[in-house]
Amino acid sequence: MAKERAFGPHQLAEWLGIEPRHVRRAETRGLIPPPDVGDERWSVGLAKTLPDRVEEILSVVGDENYGEAQGAGKTGRRQPAKGDAFGPHQLASELDLQRWQVGRAEQRGLLPPPDVDGKRWSREVVDGLRERVAEIREELGDHPGLGSIDAAKHLAGRTELEVEREDVRMLAGQGHLRPVGEFRGYPMFSLESLDGLDGELVAAVVDERQRWMERSVTAKEAAALLGWSAGRFEVAAERNGLAPGRLGRYDRAEVEGLPERDRERGEGQG
Repeated sequence: MAKERAFGPHQLAEWLGIEPRHVRRAETRGLIPPPDVGDERWSVGLAKTLPDRVEEILSVVGDENYGEAQGAGKTGRRQPAKGDAFGPHQLASELDLQRWQVGRAEQRGLLPPPDVDGKRWSREVVDGLRERVAEIREELGDHPGLGSIDAAKHLAGRTELEVEREDVRMLAGQGHLRPVGEFRGYPMFSLESLDGLDGELVAAVVDERQRWMERSVTAKEAAALLGWSAGRFEVAAERNGLAPGRLGRYDRAEVEGLPERDRERGEGQG
């Protein structure tokens, strides 16, 4: 029996008409499922779910030329798929915007709601938007922003610190970073806001996380530290009000004191 066809990253990229870097970034952001053949390749069945999502994927991973290449034709613009109404991709091409700019403009109320089936914009509405394109571009900028993983990499490159995703989340939680938009519920941060962060502030957040990692343990590590089973630790921790802290980790000192607290609690109820 012939071996079923499967795609490595380069083969998948060529098959989808994109570049390997797009595949890598899309996989990191969860836009492409993990390989399902030996953890290294994608099966044909899984790969066939992706061609219809190429535009969505590239709108996020930053291919600025894709919309122009796909929209180019005899008239230089992609024609609407159905009648004289425009979906998000067609609207982006018609107004010479990037696909992410259309989505971001919707989120910020810079575009009216779709007036055709709740999904598309009529020709009348689109024609009325043409004079606002410059305003939309100025408001949104020319970069979609970075998710927390890529934002951490960006900060690490700028500060030469070991910045991780959790540090970006902490900076946002403290109000030092404000999302410029979101993708599938996840915040996106502008390059300007990331580059505007004070290096000492970033260093303090990184240092705080690293110190917490040093003095904390996972539930599995806590059970091993005490010589207990995972179940015994979880029951004893809950019974004594020992809850995990940041990153789902437990304070090592509190874990070490858990046996005595549990014993005293048992004696007090006896």
